[in-house]
Amino acid sequence: MRSVLFTLVALSLAAQAPAPAVFDEAFFNGDRRVILQGCADKARSLKPKDAKYLAECGRAYLAALDKPKAEAAFKEAEVREAKDGQVLRLIAQAWLKHGYKTEALEGYEKIVQRDPKNKDAITQAGVDLAEVGLVNEAERYMGVLATLEKGDWERFLLFGRALLVAGQRKKAAFWFARAAALKPNEEKLFLEISRTFAETQSVM
Repeated sequence: MRSVLFTLVALSLAAQAPAPAVFDEAFFNGDRRVILQGCADKARSLKPKDAKYLAECGRAYLAALDKPKAEAAFKEAEVREAKDGQVLRLIAQAWLKHGYKTEALEGYEKIVQRDPKNKDAITQAGVDLAEVGLVNEAERYMGVLATLEKGDWERFLLFGRALLVAGQRKKAAFWFARAAALKPNEEKLFLEISRTFAETQSVM
């Protein structure tokens, strides 16, 4: 009798469990949220211990409007790589891109606290924030980077570009001038600045 009950319970649970996604043309032509969830779940199952994958999956869950699942993925990513500035930046950027300003700013601050010499992550934090118009917040990370690296014209160029995209031409000019002073004969620098002005139509 007990084995019969066990079998019935197992069958009931199996019936309730969602069927695994079939990644065919119909799937990729279906509901956007289902695609996000399905692909994130698959990637996570293939690389369950990779913190960067977990952070990216969390972003997909946020886009699918499943905040609890996103938070769980982010938390697990942080547990695995609590001091990795790139992982922390991926998490913060995910919050930022989906309109969670408070969570995003808390996430970016963790980079400076836990991985204070990660120039790439700090640069990307400044660019991310500038590009969405959070200029004052962005300048904090630009300042942190400038104290770590006084001669990296490419990073200063990135800051200038991000600020110009955000409509902050005067602030962008400061970083463009700083980059130009460091590399007065670098054609890539001037080409990129001209391209940025052309793309943003900020000549006037």
